[in-house]
Amino acid sequence: MRKALAIGVLLLLISFFAYSTYTYHELSSAVGAYKLAGIPKSEKLIAAYHDSNLWQFATYDEKTNTLKLYTVKQSSPFWPKERRVESAKALVNYSPLSFDLKLLKQYEPHEKALLFKTLGWKYDSQINGSYWWNLSEIIKPNETFYQIYALGSSSGLWIKSKTVCEKRSLFANDYLCYGRIGVSGVLVFPYYEGTKLLWIKIVPEEQGGEVRAYYPGVILTGQSGAGKTFTFGSHDRRIIERMLEKLENDSAKIIDLTLYVKPKRLLDYYAEGHSLNKDYCWIWAVYKESQEMNITGSLCFSNWELVSKE
Repeated sequence: MRKALAIGVLLLLISFFAYSTYTYHELSSAVGAYKLAGIPKSEKLIAAYHDSNLWQFATYDEKTNTLKLYTVKQSSPFWPKERRVESAKALVNYSPLSFDLKLLKQYEPHEKALLFKTLGWKYDSQINGSYWWNLSEIIKPNETFYQIYALGSSSGLWIKSKTVCEKRSLFANDYLCYGRIGVSGVLVFPYYEGTKLLWIKIVPEEQGGEVRAYYPGVILTGQSGAGKTFTFGSHDRRIIERMLEKLENDSAKIIDLTLYVKPKRLLDYYAEGHSLNKDYCWIWAVYKESQEMNITGSLCFSNWELVSKE
C-alpha cells in the first residue's frame, strides 16, 4: 500500500515538473505564450508585451466594448505558471488596433519586447516613449475641453484604475486605502518621455462631443458625456509640464495626470496627478488669475499594494 502511494506521489511530481517544463518553454516565444494565455477567439489582440519571464496580451471585444488584459508568467521550470485576467469597459473603440496573430511569429527573443499595430515589434532600448504624441501636438492655446488625461507606464500594460491600499492586518479586506491610480478602460503601454505619453482629451459638443485617445500613429474615439468646458492657456501648460516632471521622477511604474474643472471648488482650475514606484505619491495644483500658478500639495505613502476595486 505504501509502495503504491509512493509511486502515485512520484508520478504526480513527474507530471507536475513535466508540465511546468513545457509551459516554461512555451513562454520563450510569443506564439507559445499566447496559447498559454487562453484567449477566446471572439477577442481581438491589440497589444503584446514581454519582460523577462512575463508576457501580457491586451484584447478588445467590440460587441461588448470590453478591454481585457491577460498576464502569464513563470519564474522557472520548477515553478508553476501564473495566469491573471483583468477586464474593463473601454473608453474608446479599439477595433482599429486589432492585428493578425501571424505577427506573433515575427517575435525575436529579447529581454523586453512590445508589439503594437502602428509600431510593429519594438525591443529593449527601442521601447523608449519617443513614439507618443507630444503635448503641443494634442492641445492648442485657447482650445476648450471637458477633461485632459495623461497616462504613462514603465512597467507593462495597464487597462484599468487600481486602488492603492495598505494592508492593516491578516483579516480579509482590512485595508487602509490612500487613493487610486490609472484610468479604467484605457490601454497604456511603456514607455513615456517628458510630455510624450498617452494623451486623452474629452471635447465638448461643438467640437464633436467625444473622447479622443492619441496613440502612436492613430487617434481613437469614443462617446463622451456632458461637462463644464475649460479653456486651455499657457498657465495650464506650465502646470502640466511641472507636474509631469515630478511624477516621472525615478521612472515611476505608472503615472496619471488629470486636468479638469469642478464647479464646487473655490478655485476655477484644478489638476491632480499620481505616481507609483517605491512610494505612491499624489500631487495637486490650483490656478487662479489673481494668484501665481503653483503645485500646492503633495503626499507620499511607502507601504502599499494594489487592490482591484470598482
